Amino acid sequence: MRLPFGVSWQKQRSYLLEQVLVVQRQRIAHFLNRHGIITERRDELLNTIMEQFEFMPRADAETDTDYKQVIPYVTIMCGERVFASKRLGAGGEARLHGLISIGFGGHINPSDSGDNPLMDGLIRELSEEIKVEYPGKLTFRGIINNDTDDVGRVHLGMLYTLETDGDVSIVETEKLEGLWLELAKLSDYHDGMETWSQLVSQLLMEDNA
Repeated sequence: MRLPFGVSWQKQRSYLLEQVLVVQRQRIAHFLNRHGIITERRDELLNTIMEQFEFMPRADAETDTDYKQVIPYVTIMCGERVFASKRLGAGGEARLHGLISIGFGGHINPSDSGDNPLMDGLIRELSEEIKVEYPGKLTFRGIINNDTDDVGRVHLGMLYTLETDGDVSIVETEKLEGLWLELAKLSDYHDGMETWSQLVSQLLMEDNA
């Protein structure tokens, strides 16, 4: 079991007690045929997760590669711009500090387990991290699978894009700094992005080509 360092005992205790939504890797392994964003059979995989998910302590899930923690990951778009954030030192995931992200989301907890825990968790996480003045169309784009690093091996991203015509602002300003990036220039920020955002930015630029 690995604890986050540099945080208060209260936060460490919360980390130990937190339950997160996971799915056994073996139940979805046949969908995860490659690294990157998987668009084939995405709805079938989503249905499998809804049927097979369970909750387990986050402290265990972070190091148990037999499970994938399911993370809604929402990219906010306004015309030819993408809303991004930079993780500051106060953020909870030390492995991602200082990196740029073009996705918002987080772990799904038992409190989200209504008729659709994935969507409940998505809405809750978005409201905790950002304010979107005029949210528009939400589109499920695919599954982010990355087994090439420690973070990716224990997480599975459910990628959505959310269109907006209004302002977007950061709620957790002690953890995140917000900025708009031009879609055509996303490649300029590639080396400073977290891995999932690198994958998403490539998909968006291909769509825009």
